[in-house]
Amino acid sequence: MKEMLDHLADQILDLDGSELSELLPQAQARMEDCDLSRDWERSVITFFLINGMRFKCSMASKHKEQDCPKIKGRTRLRLVK
Repeated sequence: MKEMLDHLADQILDLDGSELSELLPQAQARMEDCDLSRDWERSVITFFLINGMRFKCSMASKHKEQDCPKIKGRTRLRLVK
């Protein structure tokens, strides 16, 4: 089971995040129209997978900012000839 989920995660990570975000409103609209069909179940999973990707990107960017603080003002490097 874990291997199957890891494989699925790898496939999702290979998808384009901006394209996934474009699909979010469609998945959300379908999810809100609850009829308990297989199509509805897919829309729920799709919605949460897309939000999972968005969360991952958000956490990664926050972590990146903490590890690499932006330098204010001029840098200490100088051109040496």
